[in-house]
Amino acid sequence: MKWLATFILCLLPFSVTAQEQPLLPPGSVILPLVTLCSPLEPDEGLYNKYGEEGFIEADASLYIPGGKTVEGKLKMFLKPGFEDNTFTLIFNVGPMYCMISSGKNALPVTNELGDPM
Repeated sequence: MKWLATFILCLLPFSVTAQEQPLLPPGSVILPLVTLCSPLEPDEGLYNKYGEEGFIEADASLYIPGGKTVEGKLKMFLKPGFEDNTFTLIFNVGPMYCMISSGKNALPVTNELGDPM
């Protein structure tokens, strides 16, 4: 399975920038994650299927094995509301859209008093 992820990464037309190995705190680990990627833009499909709308977009980078990073755009789609809402995080690199995560029940971050942070 590991070779398949490596093979797929090699096929993607993106720029990989060599970086020094990051200094990680003791006890830290790097999770080997695999993402689903497609050349189809997810915007309309996420809206039609889940009611999710574009929420934030940012320049981002992902750390990959070998001390390298991949540069792209991170987009978060969110179904409005506080009950039964869903979200999807997409990393757009070159012509590919990769789902990083999806979930439900997204809430604002609050402190111990319940106030927004």
